[in-house]
Amino acid sequence: MIVEERIQNLNKNIDVENALKVVRPSLGGDAGVALYRLLRLVALEDIMGRGASGTAYLAGKKLGMSLGLKTVEDFLQLCTDLKIGIIDVPVSNESKIHVDVYECVTCSGLDPVGRPLCHFEGGLIAGTIQGITGKSVRAHEITCIGGLGDEACGFDLVFR
Repeated sequence: MIVEERIQNLNKNIDVENALKVVRPSLGGDAGVALYRLLRLVALEDIMGRGASGTAYLAGKKLGMSLGLKTVEDFLQLCTDLKIGIIDVPVSNESKIHVDVYECVTCSGLDPVGRPLCHFEGGLIAGTIQGITGKSVRAHEITCIGGLGDEACGFDLVFR
């Protein structure tokens, strides 16, 4: 019976709820930022090249849409809980939304590398706002702490 259950679970996708079930009695639920960066910025780019940026954006967007959040406040709380960064929305009106991420998990503290790096965060923001509003959204990173030497990672959201 156990073998049959394992075979049935071979192709089972891991959803958000399951991924957030962390049981590590000694180490706790947090892993270091360094581990995330090694996976996102070093390993994935080594395997996929610059194409890792598009994959990270799409992954963030899909995740954002799948969260089922109902309000921007819920998203801001999630970012705080997961320590993604400190989110600020200094410009918001019917035609434009700008989002700044301070202490960004992907890049804060890195030496500038000459290009934006925070594609996952942009996708996550776009996907979440798309899920909340029901309108197609694209995030364009225009400033980046570690990528370009800016004080925040800034995203302009474009509604289609």
